[in-house]
Amino acid sequence: MTSTADLRMQPADLVNATQGLDQLASRAENLMEAEAPNLAVAAPARDEVSQRVASTLNNVHADFRELANQGANAIRQIAATLRAQTDNIVGAEQDFAV
Repeated sequence: MTSTADLRMQPADLVNATQGLDQLASRAENLMEAEAPNLAVAAPARDEVSQRVASTLNNVHADFRELANQGANAIRQIAATLRAQTDNIVGAEQDFAV
């Protein structure tokens, strides 16, 4: 019977995973940048309601964009942490190699 308590990893797989995370973050940022003009709302009239609705939608877009950028940064931080841990583990294994 095999034990499931062992952690096994292939450094190359982790490197690929971190590259995928970086690409995901970049795609999210690029998408938000590309769609920004489509998400900007101009008030269709000069009345207060139209102005207020457009302002609210633009504020929501700005907040969402900020949160999306924070999410992309968090994904990059996770990838960087995973890369650093992988490097540490590979280094430790090389130190103990016979």
